[in-house]
Order: sequence, then structure tokens, then C-alpha cells
Amino acid sequence: MFFRFYKIFLILFSVFVGGMIIIFILFPDKFNNPQLEIQNTDKFSEIENQYQPLVSDIMSETEAIENPILPITEEKENLPDNPPIQNILLEVPFTSQAPSGNWQDIIFQNACEEASILMAMSWVRGETLTKEEAEKEIKAISDFELKTYGDFHDRSAADTAQLIRDYFDYDNIEVMENISASDIKTELTEGNLVIVPVNGQKMNNPFYTPPGPIEHMLVIIGYDTQTKEFITNDSGTKRGEKYRYSESILEAALKDYKTGFHEPLEEIKKVMIVVK
Repeated sequence: MFFRFYKIFLILFSVFVGGMIIIFILFPDKFNNPQLEIQNTDKFSEIENQYQPLVSDIMSETEAIENPILPITEEKENLPDNPPIQNILLEVPFTSQAPSGNWQDIIFQNACEEASILMAMSWVRGETLTKEEAEKEIKAISDFELKTYGDFHDRSAADTAQLIRDYFDYDNIEVMENISASDIKTELTEGNLVIVPVNGQKMNNPFYTPPGPIEHMLVIIGYDTQTKEFITNDSGTKRGEKYRYSESILEAALKDYKTGFHEPLEEIKKVMIVVK
């Protein structure tokens, strides 16, 4: 019995030892590199560490999202949409509509439009204006009107603008309707000259022959912010150079009139000719 058990044990032991020998022969690397598994594990950890973001990197990326880099822009002062009007005064040559004082002549009695556009165009051209030159030019303009239009008396704002185009061959002008004092100041601020038709009897000018011209035209050359006065070249008087009218008086007197000779009006229109 004992020997039978002993034989079985020897057989099993031989099988085990033989199996180990066969494994050793077939897979020698398993036994020659006992640290292989550990080394591979270390390599995996090394690779993993190469791609694992640092905490500081994560924080930087988070901050970049929370605090995005915006383009640098120049800081500008908060400017009002409508900056305050400054004192304005354009240097415009002056002439009265009767340069030599001949107010009895019907041409000069009705020459406020001609004198106004002559002053405006002298400013545009940068020219001076003597009394002799002004009188000669006013007569020439009136003759041109009579020949071209058949009349030289009153001329509406639109027709006065057309006279500038036809006689002076100048087109950088604009007729604006439904205006207010604010519109006039805006044009002056932009460096433009303004010509307006008015009811002269509402201007309260002590130098007009009473009661004053009901159809009149003058040049606005500036504005005084302290006194709230428009500064004009008013050809209706020899004292009209840089003559001042309060803003309220001039605005109330604004009134276009018809071309002709004291033509009746159906409505009052406030217009201006802007000379640029």
C-alpha cells in the first residue's frame, strides 16, 4: 500500500518537474528578466505623467477662460452727442446794398439779395470789397437778373440760390427749409456761411428807415454764446457790418418771400441758404 502511494507521488512530482523544465525551455525571457513587469509598469507611469496636465496648467487655462484677453482700445472721453456751440465769427467782407449811399435809386432800394450774395462770394473767393467794386457789382448782378429773369426786385431763397449758380457759376450751396436758430448755429459751427430771408419789420433795427423792409435778406457770419446773439452783415444799413441780433428776434423774423415785387404770401416758411 505504501509503495503504491509512493509511486503515485513520484509520478506526479516527475510531471511537475518536467513541466517546469519545458516552460523554462520554451519561455526563457520570463526567467531571465524578472523585473520586466515592473519596468513596463514604470514606463506606463512615465508616459501617463507626460500627458497629465499640471495643476498650475489647469488653473492657467481656467483663468484664461474667466478672464479672456480683450483687444486693447484707446480710452476716449465721454463726449456729449451735441457738443456746446462755441463763439463763431467768420471774416466776411461787408457792403451795404447802397454802397455810396444812393438809397433813392430803385436798384439799391431792392438790392439786399444782390449785396448778400456778393458778400458771400467775396468770402468764398477770399477777396476784399471796396465801395466802388461793390456798387459796380450790384448793378451788374441786377442787370443780369433783369436780362435773364425779367425782374430784379425781390428774390426768394431758392431763386437767390439759383442766381448764385447762374451768375457766379458756384454750386456748393444748399437751401434748407423748416429751420430754427439751432440749425443756423450748426452750419456756422461747421464753418459755413448762412444767408436768410427775414421780415425786416420784426428785426427792431433802429437804423432801418421806418417801419423797415418787409422783405429783406442778410448774411449771418457768427454767433456769440455769452450774449446769445447772431452776428450779421446786414446790407440794409451802412452800420450793418457785424451787426448783432438776439437769437430770439432773428428766429422770430425768419420768413421766406416770393420772387417779384412785394408778392403776397399764403404761408410763412423759415429757410436759409448755406454757402460752403
